[in-house]
Amino acid sequence: MFSKLEQPRKLFEYSPLGAGEIRLLRLRGTADPSGIVVGDLITVNLLTLDDDDTVNLFAYEALSYVWGNEPATCQIQLDDRQFAIRPNLEWALRVLGKPLVKPQLQKLLWIDAICINQTDSAEKNQQVQMMQLIYRQAQGLIIWMNSSGMTGDHRRRHTDADIANGLKVFARAHRAGRDTMWLARFLEDPCSRKKFVDISPKRLFRSTGNVDSAKRGGFWSDLVKFFDQDWWRRVWVRQEIAMSQRATVYCGESVIDWEVVAAVSHWVKLFTTDLDEKTREMGGKHRSGACSGEDMQYFRQTLQRKGYLDFQQMLVHARDCEATNPRDKVFAILGMVRHHGDMPVDYNLTPAEVAKLAFRKLAILNHGLDALIFSQNPECKEEIPSWAPNLFSGFDAQPSRLIGLTSSLYRAGLYPDGTTLSTNAIIFDSIKELSCPYSAHRDSKGWRDSMHSIRMLTFQWLGNMRTERKYEHLMRTLTRDRDVRGRRLMSNADGVDWERFFRIEHTGVGAATEFQYLSRAIRQFQAPTDENAEVLAWLRLYRESLGNRRVIMTERRRLGLVPAETRLSDVVCIIDGVDVPLVLRKNDSGTYVLIGEAYIHGVMDGEILVPMDGKIVFAAKHAETQRVDLV
Repeated sequence: MFSKLEQPRKLFEYSPLGAGEIRLLRLRGTADPSGIVVGDLITVNLLTLDDDDTVNLFAYEALSYVWGNEPATCQIQLDDRQFAIRPNLEWALRVLGKPLVKPQLQKLLWIDAICINQTDSAEKNQQVQMMQLIYRQAQGLIIWMNSSGMTGDHRRRHTDADIANGLKVFARAHRAGRDTMWLARFLEDPCSRKKFVDISPKRLFRSTGNVDSAKRGGFWSDLVKFFDQDWWRRVWVRQEIAMSQRATVYCGESVIDWEVVAAVSHWVKLFTTDLDEKTREMGGKHRSGACSGEDMQYFRQTLQRKGYLDFQQMLVHARDCEATNPRDKVFAILGMVRHHGDMPVDYNLTPAEVAKLAFRKLAILNHGLDALIFSQNPECKEEIPSWAPNLFSGFDAQPSRLIGLTSSLYRAGLYPDGTTLSTNAIIFDSIKELSCPYSAHRDSKGWRDSMHSIRMLTFQWLGNMRTERKYEHLMRTLTRDRDVRGRRLMSNADGVDWERFFRIEHTGVGAATEFQYLSRAIRQFQAPTDENAEVLAWLRLYRESLGNRRVIMTERRRLGLVPAETRLSDVVCIIDGVDVPLVLRKNDSGTYVLIGEAYIHGVMDGEILVPMDGKIVFAAKHAETQRVDLV
């Protein structure tokens, strides 16, 4: 299908852009659908599009898609010259150009890979700063999905139609008030559902004749495939969706409105008991894009309502996204946040310089050092200091946002070398015992089995402590002392009998696991109708708390959760203005590397802080405040 790049007579060359100018691709019609894609670039000044006639004349749509890792082996014709592009983009242009059956028909598109000179850093800097205006001025956003994973494979062209039609049926049923059970059954086996409105599940799959396979896998298989695509993980699509006036999703040649996709994303995330495990079960390789879809819709609605998004929230979100250039995890969010003018878009900066600038901005906005919680960079990748956010990978462990009692002081400062963060801290404990790290990718059975080994290990560490106290310390640690609704765990007075907690066969409630007992205890021993979902929610909380972390005991016999990179003899500290304890490792030079945040049972509510002279200060009985230098 694709015409491969040969030795061209002429290669396309860009002309410089002026202030406020962008290029648009004018995609032209062709009488030969299998021939080379033809178009030309025109230059417009967005700052001068101020009257309706001019706006209508240059009405364009922006394309949101995945570049892909394939080399640029396909070619299109721009201004009678050859221009190399990647296969996914070439297929998108063919589909978008298909209605242009006559040479005089045309379509205006803004596509970053074509409309920006990717070899010119100065132009990239200038165009990235205009992204907000580019997407706001666009008449619409075209989201290009490649569900089959094989560009141009016509043998699987029906997959996209199945997905698009299934999403529409599901969304219509949801809007019409179908209950959760009906919708869940539809996902499991759409062919068993009765005709709904004018689209029956049987008609949904009639084009491919795959009714039998649909019965075996339901709509979940196609849904997981749709939400498992690379597009959902791209960092730039957050801004593209949030800024767009309207958005349309292309599943190959099938078209569906973004609002339908957003509604399905919300339902799937909200009502699927364990979406991560369901995704793995159905062959998905990544966290479901339904989570990203709901987040992006929230960003879109918040931006429309408030006009800006929170920088910390967006930076934390972008950290788990994917970007070919790690700088884009910062640059891609600047157009959506307040006061972004104090941070330059400059691709000549190193990733380490961008990460340090992002940390400075967070510290200024928060009037403190809470950003240390989100760094997770103990290996100091690519010369990024351990205290700055790691732009090269996502979070190894889900950051907690437990709010404890702190001094709320901000006394940190950077040394002139720009890589050392100096601040006040109290080192109050060190690591004496630690478990193996627990991978976040275990299935539910693996997590249940891990409970036994953790209980045996921690009970041994705690020695002669009363049995019920061991139980309480362990469960409060493994859940970070929160229930599934974010509330503080209950005490004995509230009905949680820690003494009988694990001897559940003698309690009379018939609980089979620790989490089932805890679920029933929280509900005053009355089993809810959705008990299985409640127990699984506790298991998810356990998994989120322990994933890519270790269980430890400190020298002062405190249980805790720490990053997987923690070693014996690492120290635990409280830093001024940070709400949770942090793990540090001392270098031979006397400086410290930040390993990450910790949950240490018994110190999360300010127990090592005391009031003095009307202020909250560190308790002298534990240790002295000292200056630590983080590198």
